[in-house]
Amino acid sequence: MMIKKIAIALLLATGGVVVAETAQAPTLQMNGYAAMVAAGAFQSNNSNGQGGAQHIGIGASNIYFTAKGVSASGFQYKWRVAMESYPGGKSTSGSAIYFTQNYIEFGLVDLGIFQIGNLTGVEDTMTESGFNLMGGASSIDGTLPNITNTAEGVISGVQMANQTSKSTKVVYYTPSMNGVTFGVAYTPNTTRMGTGGRDNAGGPGDNTYGNEGGIYPSKSGSAYGMHNVAAGVKYVSDFKTWNMALAAVVIAENSKRGRKGYFEDDSLSLEYYKYTSANNGRSAQFTAAVGIDQWRFATGLILNGKSRLPKSNGYSAGDAGKAWNLGAQYTVGAYVFALGYFKTMRELPRIPAGPNGKYGAVGGKAESDTVSATVDFNALQGLKFFGEVDFFNSRTSKEYAKFVGQTKKYTDKGGKTAITDNAGTAVIVGTKLSF
Repeated sequence: MMIKKIAIALLLATGGVVVAETAQAPTLQMNGYAAMVAAGAFQSNNSNGQGGAQHIGIGASNIYFTAKGVSASGFQYKWRVAMESYPGGKSTSGSAIYFTQNYIEFGLVDLGIFQIGNLTGVEDTMTESGFNLMGGASSIDGTLPNITNTAEGVISGVQMANQTSKSTKVVYYTPSMNGVTFGVAYTPNTTRMGTGGRDNAGGPGDNTYGNEGGIYPSKSGSAYGMHNVAAGVKYVSDFKTWNMALAAVVIAENSKRGRKGYFEDDSLSLEYYKYTSANNGRSAQFTAAVGIDQWRFATGLILNGKSRLPKSNGYSAGDAGKAWNLGAQYTVGAYVFALGYFKTMRELPRIPAGPNGKYGAVGGKAESDTVSATVDFNALQGLKFFGEVDFFNSRTSKEYAKFVGQTKKYTDKGGKTAITDNAGTAVIVGTKLSF
């Protein structure tokens, strides 16, 4: 009903839609891609099964179905579904297929674009940082974190702490005015996706949607967001010999505690661990990109403040981290080369010793540095071969790693080791077929 009312309002604002010979009824299009990789990591810490044989993997295979039409007056409407297949994913059959996007879109040149459903928001679509220039296997957000160990408490450096991923939302983008575009997205509950019923008491047992890794040892105990609003502005200009893109995005929400508490361990008696509320999410991201001939340079900064951290009854909860990056890309013929540097920093919570000193005092910092170099070769239309080399280093305080190692995330899995530090080199090659 709500979608119908919105559609009618848009049609009235444009004087109605009259079907004419130039109108196009909705037609279905299909496109997608599949990637295969071979990877090896040479790292100082080979715990948790990360040593031994090298890795051959099948990346996420994505298929997009899009039905779209247009009226004689230029009113555009479409429905899009994205299906992702993960061989070896979480299911009884050893693989998984997810419909990760499902949304309807309306658009008109003078009114902008309106979207509703499961899709990414302005924090993903409006920014262009050094990360966006990387090819290969996507550097810090691709194969690399799946084949290496990362120190406890280190954030990914890709997403804002209270980002919404593909949670159900409403998104609106204004038309471009002198190169400036505004965007806003509203997500009622960051744990809800698809047709799940209303449940504002917490996530569905695993708050996987819209949570920055590293802040909580287990996502099932992570805080989540209610009434999440993301607002962004982007300026794009082309000066013939060079071009630039500037963007800023802020996110605010009413954050709630997870179902199982900070460390998902009911045996911890201190009030800090059994927090009853969380700091409201307030985070920001700033990006800038410049293109000159065959070169493109970009940088980005993420500031998470205390987003979603527990209110700790007087103890310092640390912060949700900050991250910045630099990237450069060079294109020559069928080759695209990229080089990026990624830095993350986070103040860890300062927690006093537990009963009888069992858990020890916690504090310090969690940091990471990654340098990635990628090359992509577009051999044929739709066929790409790529290579990537990553130099990585992550570290955290020994006290924090010791504490995390005593929580259920590790003790329930028999022998899983909490990581204090790790450094090394990863080499990844692969191919991607798209249509």
